[in-house]
Amino acid sequence: MMTAFNPEQQLAFDIRRSIILGAYIREWSMPAYRVLLNHPDRAIHVEIYYFPAADEDDIARFATVGLSNMLRSNGQSIGTEWMLALTADLGDESAERIFTYMCDLLVHHIEVAPDSRIPRVMGESDLAPNNWSTRALLLDELRGESEELETIQVGDEVIQMIWAVPLTTQEASLILQEGVEAFDSYIEESEYSIIDPCRD
Repeated sequence: MMTAFNPEQQLAFDIRRSIILGAYIREWSMPAYRVLLNHPDRAIHVEIYYFPAADEDDIARFATVGLSNMLRSNGQSIGTEWMLALTADLGDESAERIFTYMCDLLVHHIEVAPDSRIPRVMGESDLAPNNWSTRALLLDELRGESEELETIQVGDEVIQMIWAVPLTTQEASLILQEGVEAFDSYIEESEYSIIDPCRD
């Protein structure tokens, strides 16, 4: 495993960042903050950007840059980036707490998930923010965003954007038993927004 980027790898990553982050900024404006998930001994380097909501009725987003470049333990490229959309108040949690949660999820996904197929349900976790009722996670195709973000071209590589959706235990069970379509129908009939991580 590599311990650091060599000059060629650093340039390739800088180009990847420019293209992916540029696509995010065109859609969501400027990010407010960035956290680096860096484990050189495990060849993990992912950047997570926070795009705050413009007002209380807008959407806050956290999105990765570089996840697509990571390799699983089986040598397979992940080939996807994640986007987490939340209500403007972040479910009564701090951005720092959500960054920590995303880092934990990403490391688990890189080291444990066998491939990038979706939909994928990650079970309930004690690592989820304390104020959230949604302690499981769905990884699915991007919805509710510009079509321009569904896939991003970086050279010859086509990167798929994945939507990370916090789930309640009941919702995770519904998807596992009846599929994502049943979950979509459930959400449509619910009084809560799918981006509200404190929904019941």
